[in-house]
Amino acid sequence: MQMKAEIVEMGTESYQGKRGQVTMHVLTLLDRSEGVRLKNTVDFILTEEQAAKFPTQENGKLSGKPIEVGINEIRAGFGNRLRVSGAVVAFKP
Repeated sequence: MQMKAEIVEMGTESYQGKRGQVTMHVLTLLDRSEGVRLKNTVDFILTEEQAAKFPTQENGKLSGKPIEVGINEIRAGFGNRLRVSGAVVAFKP
C-alpha cells in the first residue's frame, strides 16, 4: 500500500528493551492521498538506514514537506495510535 502524506514532525522514542536501550526514529504523517483519507495522523517507524537520510537537527524544516511511503505493516502503537512501517518511496528535502 502506498500513501502520499505530509510530515508533521520527526522525533525519537527510547525505551528499555530485553537487550538494552532501544531508540526508534518516528515520522508523524498526515494522509494527503487523493480521495478518501485517514482522519488521524499515523506514526511511521524509520529503519536506521532511512533515518540516516533525514536531517534530524532540522526538525522544524521537515514540517509540511511531502513524502510518499510504501506501507507493509500496520499495528497498534502506544495509546492505540496507528503505527506503520515500510519504505520511503519518494522524499525531496
